[in-house]
Amino acid sequence: MKTKTKMQHWIPSLVTALALAVSASLCQAQSPIVYNFAGGLQGWQGNENPSPAATYSWNATGGETGGGCMQVEFGGAGTNEMDPIVTLPATLNQAQYLSVSVHMKVDGASGTTGVGGSGGYGNLQAIFRNASYSWDSMWYGAVYPPAGNNWVTYTFVIAQPYKAAEQYLQFQFQGNAGYSSPVTVYIDNVTITPVPNPWVVDAFVADTSSGFGQENWTGVSSTSSLNTSQDAGGGFTPLGALQINENFPVVTPWSAWAQSWVFRGQASDPSRYTYFECDVKVDPSSTTFSSGSDYGAFTIAIRGNGYDGPHACTPGSIPLTTAAFTSWQHLKLALPTTDSGGNTITNSPGYDIQLIGNYMGPVILYLDNIQLTKPVTHPQIYTLTPGTPGGAKITLDADGTANPNDQEGICTPSAMNTATDFFWVNQTPAAYSITLTNFPAPAAPFGGAPTAPTSKGAGFDAHIYLGNGDSIQAFSGGFNYNQTYSGAPYNLLDYLGLHVQNAIVTNSVTYTTNNSVITTNTAYGLGSGVVAIVDWKTNAPNANAANQIVFRFPNMASANGTWSLNFTDNTHGEVVAADGSVNSFTLPDFVNDPNYTANFTPVTSMVHFGVFKNGNNANNSLSTTFTHVSATNANSVAISDSFSGPGLSANNSWQVTQYYLDAANRVAWQPYGTAWWLMWGLPSGYSVQSTASLTGNWGDAGITYSYTDSTGTNIIGAVPAASLPAGNAAFFRLMK
Repeated sequence: MKTKTKMQHWIPSLVTALALAVSASLCQAQSPIVYNFAGGLQGWQGNENPSPAATYSWNATGGETGGGCMQVEFGGAGTNEMDPIVTLPATLNQAQYLSVSVHMKVDGASGTTGVGGSGGYGNLQAIFRNASYSWDSMWYGAVYPPAGNNWVTYTFVIAQPYKAAEQYLQFQFQGNAGYSSPVTVYIDNVTITPVPNPWVVDAFVADTSSGFGQENWTGVSSTSSLNTSQDAGGGFTPLGALQINENFPVVTPWSAWAQSWVFRGQASDPSRYTYFECDVKVDPSSTTFSSGSDYGAFTIAIRGNGYDGPHACTPGSIPLTTAAFTSWQHLKLALPTTDSGGNTITNSPGYDIQLIGNYMGPVILYLDNIQLTKPVTHPQIYTLTPGTPGGAKITLDADGTANPNDQEGICTPSAMNTATDFFWVNQTPAAYSITLTNFPAPAAPFGGAPTAPTSKGAGFDAHIYLGNGDSIQAFSGGFNYNQTYSGAPYNLLDYLGLHVQNAIVTNSVTYTTNNSVITTNTAYGLGSGVVAIVDWKTNAPNANAANQIVFRFPNMASANGTWSLNFTDNTHGEVVAADGSVNSFTLPDFVNDPNYTANFTPVTSMVHFGVFKNGNNANNSLSTTFTHVSATNANSVAISDSFSGPGLSANNSWQVTQYYLDAANRVAWQPYGTAWWLMWGLPSGYSVQSTASLTGNWGDAGITYSYTDSTGTNIIGAVPAASLPAGNAAFFRLMK
């Protein structure tokens, strides 16, 4: 396939060099997600239920090409299934991805399952699961020896209805009864593939075991095989084409219906595409159409939703002339769009090939390079916005009035949480801090009686949550669930946190300013500035924290800066505000008071950093950027991160936390030194160039980092200040 150069221009110039900030870079949208097990399990673990669990290990040399792979052992007297699962690097929208594939091999010495498995190894399926552990399955079916004892690529096509926020990928390989002896399975090269254009469904190379190869072609009077001496070109290797032998009888004219090709146990979504394309050739030895010198006519038809149809592509009949089709010919046919009931075809199990005519002998047909395509839409640059500080930008959802309590954030790594006591008790000195920038402006002062917060920014909250992992184990989803649930303080039994908020006027306020306690029941005119709140609860699952110490900073223009929660001993602490002021407080004696035994001395614990709407729908879509976070105590520097990147988890394996409503990943790593953010549309694969003058030379804009926005339709790339053209103007364009 030849590549043509396409250019899109974005003309307006930048105003002055002084208006420019700092830098970073870009990657393609929806890159494949690949687990190659080169250096370990890459986060994969077992998820069997019920137990006993399978055994998961990394095999450094057992992979498909001699490298690493995941090795799983189960069966025999143990569990009758394996359930490897991984947390995806970001919430996945199925509409943006085409398929999941896994390379898998069952050791030939493995036992087989009982009567229900007919001597095979059981059934295989792939499952996407959201934050609530949904079960969005893609079925493959039974795996049998001896084919399954070789490396086989199993591919699962994602079909409608698409799910918007998948958080986990799991495979399940399960026998219907006990296994005759233990089973050993090797897994390699798990790949989640974005929607491509074109989608080369099958080029009939030697590896045709993917569920799309010649073994899935069935016919009325035909046989099929891979012919490695035939190939239509296209650059695919090894060479090969599908050979279809139509064994029509010699004596009586035969009105033919030829081959049918079906995705194995799955459906694809042809509404993603416009055309069915393939290369076709007829062997010269074939019998011609009985009433002429040609080979009859050729039709591609699609099965509709379920097995409705078939519905012919357009044109519906292509004459197979001897003059043309004894050589390879490329066909491009328009896909049908609706089924017999007038419904859009979104779940098709496969395609039919039909030969039309009266034949009096065999016909040999070759088929190659089957692909689905759609017209290419060239992207455009839409916006140019000023650069933002580097760090972790955390944004609240935009769901109207439906989710006033949305929280978003990050949690300390799971491996650290299972072995770390992050609390201060018996571990002082201890300190917890957040450094904030681009914090929304405080609410404007009120001039009359207090009212509910409705102004943008009012009550916007950035926070640190400390959670006891021991006591949550048996409550509200347990410790694992609450590590990635942003509203964990409500579920936790034992919790302490620091909130930094834009002030809200309430009917009754008790707060502390510079160690002076003030109580008021009218609170007129106090709706400006910032407050810091230390709150906690003990042995109180499914409840908000009832204990609060509030510090008020009415003259603080912004919450931007570093906020620290420090402890000098078990009962004495201080909040160091962004203005440098030190605000002391005293807590109960959580060690010597028997009412608090073990509340804040756990073996397992976690720290959340994030933002909160705080009941105000006017805070929809607001965000702040954390440029540094830390949690330390006398035993260790537990965690400290300035998010230098590249990526959120370059320094620590942060877990993204989400709320149960509108769950989505709203944490975006932003590179340091970004001068401008460019936004352009899909498709991906275009690079950005810049120049100081439209009549000058164009060069690489230096974008090495980008991400896809929440709509899934735009790419946002960071332009480094160091890569900007000299002078006070810059122009950008897309190039391919």
